[in-house]
Amino acid sequence: RCGSSLRQPGGVICIKDNMCIEEAFILDVDDASVIRSLPYLLNLTKQAGLKVVFQRMQKDFLEDIFPVPMIALDVDTTQKYLML
Repeated sequence: RCGSSLRQPGGVICIKDNMCIEEAFILDVDDASVIRSLPYLLNLTKQAGLKVVFQRMQKDFLEDIFPVPMIALDVDTTQKYLML
């Protein structure tokens, strides 16, 4: 639904979130959060009819903290079926 609200040209959706490495996702029942792996997150964005236009990892985090990708997404007009 967010993709259909983008202003064109040049509108993007930005995601910056914790990422797990070894599992597809991690559920934290204490704070009701989900930490996704990068492939899992990218698959969700593809299913939503979005494509990555920019991606970079956040730098200079401590080793015991989850890595954080920064991703900019745009509507993928090449997909036949958009799941909105």
